[in-house]
Amino acid sequence: MSYPHISGIAALKAAHSDWSPAAIRSATMTTANPLDNTQKPVKYMGNNYEVATPLDMGAGPVDPNRALDPGLIYDATPQDYVNFICTLNFTREQTRTITGSSYNCSKSSLDLNYPSFIAVH
Repeated sequence: MSYPHISGIAALKAAHSDWSPAAIRSATMTTANPLDNTQKPVKYMGNNYEVATPLDMGAGPVDPNRALDPGLIYDATPQDYVNFICTLNFTREQTRTITGSSYNCSKSSLDLNYPSFIAVH
């Protein structure tokens, strides 16, 4: 990612100071452009410059202007990730190492429910 894109993401945080890192990630991914700067499909050099798949390029090139008003964002709190870690059956010590706290996973917790999909056309 180039510096102008990073500046755009910094402006996104300035415009939405209440957004979490997960919300910013959501806004940048859901508004990414699957086309390159010539308005042609992004090509993947690792595949003889064939059209890239979402697995090759992720969500696509970031479009900071569109990310300013994405419409819908998916947010996740740090607690959502801790709850997810608890479903992975780590030991108490491993959970403490990952989370930096002695969180008790004996409470009922749910899997991380973060929407993610690939649309192929």
